[in-house]
Amino acid sequence: MNILLVEDNDVDVLLFQRALRNAGTNSSVVRAKDGVEALEILNEQSADGRIQDPYVILLDINMPRMNGHEFLKELRASEHLASSRVVVVTTSDDPRDIELAYGNCASGYVVKPGGSAEMTEVIKSLQDYWDICEHPVRQVASQGR
Repeated sequence: MNILLVEDNDVDVLLFQRALRNAGTNSSVVRAKDGVEALEILNEQSADGRIQDPYVILLDINMPRMNGHEFLKELRASEHLASSRVVVVTTSDDPRDIELAYGNCASGYVVKPGGSAEMTEVIKSLQDYWDICEHPVRQVASQGR
């Protein structure tokens, strides 16, 4: 599972990294501190390969510069990024946030658990789900063939 983690809170990033280790995954993780940085990474990915396809975006809602909802709206408006898989992982359990996220085609919405053990279970569940899913195959343009 290749992950773009869009999270501004350093403590939450450490909790997430610990949960990845505890879950025994070998996921590659690229971090963006907000939606602006995440879009920059995604728009440059073909040039520098920073996030390998297929990937999943784990997205926080409450961030500076561009929050998660604004990011999702921009992502879905982009022709080449609109099909990206996004799971919102945030502290907000506000029904308006949940509705807005799904309205912008989030693949899932998870309220951040409070502890390391609970976050490890979330990561294991996401990894198991990722492992059983079929992922789209990107067509490579024919190179003179």
